[in-house]
Amino acid sequence: MDLNNSNITGVILAGGQSRRMGFNKAEAEMHGETMLTQMVDKLKEVTPTIVVSSGSITYPNLSWPQIPDEYPQRGPLGGIHSVLKVSTTSLNLVVSCDIPLVSVSLLKYIVSKAEGSGALITVPVDHDGQLQMMCAVYRKDILPFLEQQIDAHAFKMKDLLDLVSVDYVKISREHPLYQEHAFMNVNNPSNLEEARKLWNDQKK
Repeated sequence: MDLNNSNITGVILAGGQSRRMGFNKAEAEMHGETMLTQMVDKLKEVTPTIVVSSGSITYPNLSWPQIPDEYPQRGPLGGIHSVLKVSTTSLNLVVSCDIPLVSVSLLKYIVSKAEGSGALITVPVDHDGQLQMMCAVYRKDILPFLEQQIDAHAFKMKDLLDLVSVDYVKISREHPLYQEHAFMNVNNPSNLEEARKLWNDQKK
């Protein structure tokens, strides 16, 4: 199976409010590059087709397509909805820009599970049992359900799990691709400093 093809779109969520960070966290630097740029570099190893869910933000130095939210202030659900509307692929790997320690190998593994499943969402479950919906694969066919949730003003991502077929991919401590901080969110300056230290020890 050739993962480096255009059968899947890589989607980076980079339109959040970043209130706890104090500035746009997508532009927070990790060893000389922004978290957004680093996530682009990782997704380029998965697929040549990459788009950025930019919300109401514009990134003038970014060459990849930027998709604003059709329905602003709807959180990640609104961003995913807008991107899937323009996506030309069935499978869409959606990754938030603020999980800089996730490995390319893990991203490829999640995609491989999605390709072998007919589920509308393929979502990893970490060693603590937490659903990582901001690092998951969404099929374009989920669009009607996203629109249903927007119309109902129900913007919690986890509510989707009761409406559609889901493949849960468990990443236990025994899993060969397990990394303790793979899904660590960088939401504030303290998180950013910790992630920078961990980055030095992580095998890229």
